[in-house]
This record gives sequence, structure tokens and C-alpha cells, in this order.
Amino acid sequence: GKKSPETDMGVFHKVFNGSTDDATGTTTLRLGVQYKDVVVGTGAVVQDRALVTVKYKLTAGKFGNGLDSSKKFTFRLSKGEVIQGWDIGMVGMQQGGRRRLIVPPKAGYGSQDIGAGAGAVLHFDITLLSC
Repeated sequence: GKKSPETDMGVFHKVFNGSTDDATGTTTLRLGVQYKDVVVGTGAVVQDRALVTVKYKLTAGKFGNGLDSSKKFTFRLSKGEVIQGWDIGMVGMQQGGRRRLIVPPKAGYGSQDIGAGAGAVLHFDITLLSC
């Protein structure tokens, strides 16, 4: 059968904006990166290549040990300065917002062990301070 333009736009929307699981409120993006907004910010929206400052905490697994954290970390989005999971998962975030980001190995550190075991799924709790 012939697909309607709406179907094509639905696929397009899913690829670029992700698909959201209504039960959990979690959105899945490319490379399997997932996020859930804990607090939706009210400030400016993060733009591609913007200089952003965040506060974050990294844990291994949902309730894992704290591996890393920073009260003030600045980088330029989409320039490869951070793992792909951040470049993918922070787009659309608003200043003042807090987002849980789940990053699979292919969008994180691959099979490298950064303290959570090789190929671990990483859980970030990120607050966008400025963008």
C-alpha cells in the first residue's frame, strides 16, 4: 500500500524528536539515548553549538554509586566536546531545567570502563544553569 504523507512525517518526527513512552514519560532519541524531564526549565532553549553550563551527577545504573559530578561544567553543544549522549540528549532543554539522561555505551564510552564496569549504561542527572 501507499504511505500517506502523515506517516512519513510521523517517522521524521520520531527520528528527530524521539518517541515518548507515556507510562514512564521517558523519550528515546537516536543511538538509544533516553531522557526524562524532572523539571522543565522556563529560560532560553539550548541551541546547537551553544556554550552551556550545567550541574550534573553521574551514576552507574538507576540507583548506582556516584561516579562523577560537577557543580559547574561548561562545554559547547554538538562540537564533540562531550560524549554523544549529551550532544543528543540535551537538545531542546530549557535553562533552569533538570533532566535525567540515560546513555547506552554506544552513545557514551563504548566498552571503556569509567568506573561502572565495561560497557555500562550511564545515568546522568543534569541541571541546565545557562545556555
